[in-house]
Amino acid sequence: MRKFFWILLLVLVLFSPNAMAAVGEKTTIRVGISNNSFSTYEYMNASFVPNGNISIIDMTSGEKFDAAPYSNIDARIANGVFYINLDGKNILKEAKGPIVLSGAGKIGIKNLKRKGTPAYYNGIIELKQIKDNKFNIINVLSMQDYLKGVVPNEMPVSFGLEALKAQAIAARDYANRENTAYKNYDVCDSTACQVYYGANSETSISNKAVDETLGIYALYDNDIILTLYSSTASGITESYLNTYGNGAVNKPYLVSVQDNKDLKELRSEKDLEEYFKEKIPSFDMNSPKYRWEKKFDRFELEEILAKTLLEQSKAGAVFPKYTGEKEFYGLEDIKVLKRGDSYKALEIEIKSVSGDYIVSKELPIRRLFKQNGSFLPSANFIVDKETDKKIEDEEKEENNEKEDGAIFKMKEKKNEGVIEEENHKKIYRTKLGKLLPTTFTIYGAGFGHGVGMSQYGAGYLASYGVSFQNILKHYYKGIYLGTIPKNVSYNEIDMNYVQEFYFKKKNEPSRNALNPSKSPLKSELKDLLKEDKNKCFLIIENPDKVSNISFFINDYYFNPEVSGFNKKFIKTDITNFLDDGKNKIIFKPLSEKDKKKTIKFYLIFGADENE
Repeated sequence: MRKFFWILLLVLVLFSPNAMAAVGEKTTIRVGISNNSFSTYEYMNASFVPNGNISIIDMTSGEKFDAAPYSNIDARIANGVFYINLDGKNILKEAKGPIVLSGAGKIGIKNLKRKGTPAYYNGIIELKQIKDNKFNIINVLSMQDYLKGVVPNEMPVSFGLEALKAQAIAARDYANRENTAYKNYDVCDSTACQVYYGANSETSISNKAVDETLGIYALYDNDIILTLYSSTASGITESYLNTYGNGAVNKPYLVSVQDNKDLKELRSEKDLEEYFKEKIPSFDMNSPKYRWEKKFDRFELEEILAKTLLEQSKAGAVFPKYTGEKEFYGLEDIKVLKRGDSYKALEIEIKSVSGDYIVSKELPIRRLFKQNGSFLPSANFIVDKETDKKIEDEEKEENNEKEDGAIFKMKEKKNEGVIEEENHKKIYRTKLGKLLPTTFTIYGAGFGHGVGMSQYGAGYLASYGVSFQNILKHYYKGIYLGTIPKNVSYNEIDMNYVQEFYFKKKNEPSRNALNPSKSPLKSELKDLLKEDKNKCFLIIENPDKVSNISFFINDYYFNPEVSGFNKKFIKTDITNFLDDGKNKIIFKPLSEKDKKKTIKFYLIFGADENE
C-alpha cells in the first residue's frame, strides 16, 4: 500500500502537473538542467546530495529507498537502464526509470555551479532517459519556486521591488506560454529560455516580488501575452512586427514605445548620428550599454565577415548566399537599407570589391560583426568609415597638378597593389582606383532585441516610485493585469476550482524613491506616477446560464442564484471582500443538473474603465 501511495503521488505531480488547474495556467513546471557551460542537457552520469531526508524511487517498478541528509547519490545509465548507488552501495540495478529524487529539503547536483556556488534545487529531481544511453536532469517544482530562481538572475535586485515585480509577472507570463521545443521538460535553464539558477540564487527582495505578484498575469484579450524583454532598449523599444513578425504576424501590445516625448523623428543621417553618439535622456540612460561603439580595422573586419557571412548564409539571412568558395576582400561600405521604429537596422548591404551582400533581420545583422567572441549589443547603430587622411591629402594635392591639359597624374604608391598575407588578399583600392577605408566604427545604442520591456528602463522607473503596474503598461500597450480564466464544470469527485492571488488595497510609495522633479524626464514620469485605483473585479462568464453557482471569496460564501449572477456576463467589484496580501477564491463544481454546461471566471485588477 505504501509503495502504491508513492507511485500515485508522484505520477500526479510529475506527469500531470496541471491536471488540477485550468488549461493555460501552470501551477508546477518542469525545468531542464544544463551543465556548467549551458552547452548540453544530456548526461551519462551525475551525482546528487540532499540537505534533508530524501526518497529515491524507480517510477517503473515502484522500488523506493530512503536516504539521510548529505548522502551521496550517484546515477549512471548504460544499455538503456539506470544504476543508482547510495553512499557507494548499489540500491537500484537495471532500473528502467524515470528515477525520482524527492524530499522536504533541497537537492544539490555535485560539480554543478551557478553564480560560483553549488547548485541546489527546490522540489523534485527527475532523471529521464533519452536516446543514446543518456538522460535529462529535470527539476519539477512549483511555479512560484521556479520564479524565485529566475527573477534575481534575469534582473539585478538593485533595480528595486517594483521593477522586480514587473519582472516576476513578465517571467510568469513567459513560463506559461505554449512551448513544444522540448520533449521532457517545459523550459530550459539558460538564456535560450529564462535564466534559472535554482534555490541558492534566491534573494529576499526578489522572493518578495514573486510572492506579492502571486497569480497575477499581464493579459491582452483574456490571454497571457508574449512578454519579451531585453536589457536596454536605447530609449525607444522596437515593434514585434519588425523584429519577429516577418512582415505579417503582429502582437498589438508589442509596439514601439518612445520614452522621451521631446525626441523628434530622425529623418537624416545627421539626425541618426547625433542620436547614436549622444546620450539623449531616456529611461534607459543608466545602462552601461545605453550608448556604445565598436571599432574595426578593415582587414580585421574582412576576416570576420568572411566567417560570419558564411554562418548567416546557412541561416538563410544573406542574399546572394555567400558560400566561402571565393575569398571576401576589399570592404568598401556598410549601408543600412531598412530601419525599424527604433531606428534599428533591419536590412544592411555589405559592399566589397569581391561582391555585395544584403543581410536581413536584427539578430543575423548583429552576429555579423563578431569581435572578441561577442557580437553587437544591438542592431541600433550607424557606421562611420575612415580612410588614411595622409594619403588622401597627398592625392588631393597631386590631383590639382594638371598634365597634358585634362589628365591628372597620380604617383605610384606601395599601397596601390595587392598583397597576399596569411592566405588573405589585402587590397587598398577599388578596381577604379578609389582608396578603400582603413577603419570602420560602429556607434550603437542598447543591448538586446529591444522589444517589450526594457529592464534598465524598468529599474529607472522604479527608482522614481513608478508602480509595477504602470511599468508593465508603459512597455506593453493596451494590456491589463488579472488572472488566467478558469473553466468550472461538473465533476464526479467534487473537485473545487481554486484561484490564489496577491492583492494590495493601497500601493505604498517607496521610501527611497528619487524626486521626479529632478529627472530630465519629469513630465514623462508625472504621467506614469498616476496610480491605478487598486480594485479587483470578479468576472463570471455564464453563456450556458447554469442553474446554480456557488463560490467562496476567502471566508465569504456566495450563491448568486437569486442575486442576478446567472446572467451571461457579470463584472462585480469584490475589493471589500479581499485581504491585504494573499487571497483565495474557490468555486464549487457545477451540480449534476448542469453536467453539460460550463462557466468561466477570472479577475481583473485596476480601475474600472467606466469610472
